[in-house]
Amino acid sequence: MHSIKYARIGSCISKNKQSGVIDMEEEHVRIDWTSEKMSRDDILKFQQKRLKALLNRAWEHVPFYRRIWKEHGFSPDQVKSVEDIIKVPFITKKDIADSMVQFPPFGDYQGDFPVIRVQASTGSTGKPKPIFHTRNDWENITSLWARRLSAQGIGSKDIVQIAFAYTLFIVGFTSTEGVMKTGAMVVPTGSGAVTPSERQLQTAHDWGVTAFGCTGSYMLRLADVAKKMGFDTKRDFKVRVSFHTAEPLTEEMRTDIEKIWGCRAYNNYGSVETGAPTFECEHQDGLHISEDAYIFEIIDPVSGKPVADGEEGELVATTLFKEAAPLIRYRIGDIAAFIPGECGCGRTFRRMSSIRGRVDDMIKVKGVAVYPTDFEPSIKQSGLFGSEYLIKLWKEGQRELVKVLVDFHGEEGDLKSSCEALSADLHKALGLRCEVEVLPRDQIEKLLDTEKRTKYKRILDLRK
Repeated sequence: MHSIKYARIGSCISKNKQSGVIDMEEEHVRIDWTSEKMSRDDILKFQQKRLKALLNRAWEHVPFYRRIWKEHGFSPDQVKSVEDIIKVPFITKKDIADSMVQFPPFGDYQGDFPVIRVQASTGSTGKPKPIFHTRNDWENITSLWARRLSAQGIGSKDIVQIAFAYTLFIVGFTSTEGVMKTGAMVVPTGSGAVTPSERQLQTAHDWGVTAFGCTGSYMLRLADVAKKMGFDTKRDFKVRVSFHTAEPLTEEMRTDIEKIWGCRAYNNYGSVETGAPTFECEHQDGLHISEDAYIFEIIDPVSGKPVADGEEGELVATTLFKEAAPLIRYRIGDIAAFIPGECGCGRTFRRMSSIRGRVDDMIKVKGVAVYPTDFEPSIKQSGLFGSEYLIKLWKEGQRELVKVLVDFHGEEGDLKSSCEALSADLHKALGLRCEVEVLPRDQIEKLLDTEKRTKYKRILDLRK
């Protein structure tokens, strides 16, 4: 078994405002990205040690946590074991938003650490959240990227094209450095907003790219563009691996990507706030959680209590390694479930399901609660509709109406019957009566901004 390695790579420093003395913190922990098969006992012992250190560090150096914990009557000495994490108050996105208002511009959740970089959320649910990183934070996140890419078969012989956006959003930069840590060569084209899809494809063809990193929806977009350019995606390219994050990779999307490109498509989950916490292995049987760097919980969104393995709930994240802007029992808002049992790969990290959606993405129509991803199996099963779709909601008087906007790939004479069949399938699967409207492919791509988007958005809610 691998052991967890420690390395002193600089100090976390703070200045005592009364004495002016600079205090040196304990040695930093650096994640060993090859450590994936520790015993469960070793994982829990490590988590317990790092959790206590994290709570003490946050109490001393992050005013945000000290302020909120005092309001709840909590102090770090109440936590004696990993199981005691449930004593720590939850933190929400509203708490962070309020912190930014009260302590502009960066909030008081960052802490007083030597920072080398700031990244930010995309602002999909409000004002973008700036997240600070120390050098050690950045090294650990990129090492966790190397862990996930290595598990997905990427190594020193690969040429990896990164088509994630290089913006305040974190994934383009951290995936690039993760690729380099595996020994592979990076082709940093960036998203379609910077390098048009035609040029992305020509580069991948001419330079013999063997792996692609981008959102799942953009990988399918590239396939459509390749066809228009006269390329055969299997014959004319050498892509054997694609890895995806920033949006849910549904099984329908994965199936399409693997069929069209002749590659293995891997799902990953992360965020600006967390970094790179999970990865799929070669078995593609759930997302392994890097438990030497994170504690994940899944709770009932209403009661806040833990749910059983296999039961869906809201994800709660704690970043054990993070110095600047640490997350401690952060209700991140994503819906998932823990997967019971061990993976066939032999890794000992526990697994969770793909993200079904966000708590914020759940829509209630006529009393029925659904997520955008729930529409996809019905849309994809016939093979007659494209990968892009938009769910439009509106009201007429007191009636709530739903229309699914799609593009059609079948024969023109079959359009009406295919739309009627899709409407019936959606009603059967979701319990909703949905009208289906076909848009020209270029129109729906323009509506969804497929070339420039960082994450897809599937809902147009006009009820308000």
